[in-house]
Amino acid sequence: MSTDASARIRALADEQAIHAQMCHYIQAIDRCDVELLKSTFHPDGSVIFGVFDGNAMDFCAWDIPFIRDNLLMGWHRVGNISIVLDGDRAMAESYMLGNAAAALPAEYGGGVINCPDGLRYHDVWEKRDGTWRMFSRKLIMDWNACWPFSGSTEGIYASFDTGRRDRSDPAYALGILR
Repeated sequence: MSTDASARIRALADEQAIHAQMCHYIQAIDRCDVELLKSTFHPDGSVIFGVFDGNAMDFCAWDIPFIRDNLLMGWHRVGNISIVLDGDRAMAESYMLGNAAAALPAEYGGGVINCPDGLRYHDVWEKRDGTWRMFSRKLIMDWNACWPFSGSTEGIYASFDTGRRDRSDPAYALGILR
């Protein structure tokens, strides 16, 4: 195999490893799995999210309880990923579409609202000891909306297996998440 082909295969493998970590991040958020979330960052990594700016491990410890306390359910999808490799470092932009049912505090009238949003992540990734993890992540909010929540778990919806926000989620039994 030529050197050029070997380099391209290595680059594709690196891009795929970063993509897999991006998916693990979203799965960790949706399953409220703090250990999986931590595994996507280097311990000395950082996040700039506005609601939390600081060390990535501190963010992980803060974010999962925040989600559990404020969001009744949530679902996210990663798409439109651009990765630029530079040796054992990479820059990436990924688009994320999310939706959550948020409990409003009493001072805001109580109740539940549906909150879809579209945002982007700007990341710096580093490969250390053969593993790609985020060194920094910045959230850029492009749009959001909110309206009264009207979800249902009745009728036909009662027949579906539902996602869970812990390790009892079907993805763990399938072996997709560990």
